Amino acid sequence: MNGWRILDLVFPYIEKLTPAEQASEDQRLQRDITAIETADWTQSDERALDEAQKVATTEVERVRTAESKATTYLAVLAALVPVIITLQVANWEKKAGPAPDAARLFVLTVATIYVAAAGFHAFKTLQVQGFQRVGEAEIAAAWQTQKPLRKLTRGTLLATRRLRNAVNAKITRIRVTHEHLLRAFGTFVLLLLLDPLFYAMGFRNATQEPPSAKVVVVERPGLSPLMVPPACCHRAPAVRWPEIAPTVGQQPAVAPLGPVPKVGPATAPKPDRLGEAKESAPN
Repeated sequence: MNGWRILDLVFPYIEKLTPAEQASEDQRLQRDITAIETADWTQSDERALDEAQKVATTEVERVRTAESKATTYLAVLAALVPVIITLQVANWEKKAGPAPDAARLFVLTVATIYVAAAGFHAFKTLQVQGFQRVGEAEIAAAWQTQKPLRKLTRGTLLATRRLRNAVNAKITRIRVTHEHLLRAFGTFVLLLLLDPLFYAMGFRNATQEPPSAKVVVVERPGLSPLMVPPACCHRAPAVRWPEIAPTVGQQPAVAPLGPVPKVGPATAPKPDRLGEAKESAPN
């Protein structure tokens, strides 16, 4: 018994009824149905019908509360799925902290199991089941009798009593969902504390050495092997400025030239004196 108690603390679950307990529940249901059918409602028909409707309304509110909580829990679980995927990817790509991979994977697996169990019980809470209620046919049949209020009271109480087991099952499942979510939250907190704890204990990540340059040998048929230097040794090609051609109707820009000097007496070249002597000599 202690082992099952520990298992329930670690992983909450719904324990099925034993055959003896199930038989006891069936007998209890039959006793309640018999008591409702044989009850005397002659003292106050209206008061009895009002109390029966209050009991039925209470059961319906319990169902609505359980289903509303299940919907909220499913929204929380949907928000946790991307977190689990991100943590798993970071673990596989070695982008996490100094905590060992085995410890991180174990805690992440436990958190995933809790999230999956909470989602399962939340979906089971929202599962549509057969409900007992007083409908139009029962009301019409009651008004065909001499005492319709008594018949309505009896029908309302019988429907509420037969519905109680389904309502209790929904309440039990939403409680188990809550317990699984609490444990999933605690597991995620532990997962976030792994790296600081191992860092405080002196664990560090191994430094990754930069990749060394490699020489690639390309063999061509009929030629000697060609040594291809690594990518880090390739020279970048020279950058050449593009030449922009003038558009249609646009003249190329030419720098203006200075004024052309005039050739006059002051600037004319002087004749050679030897030439002048030759010209002045008599023929």
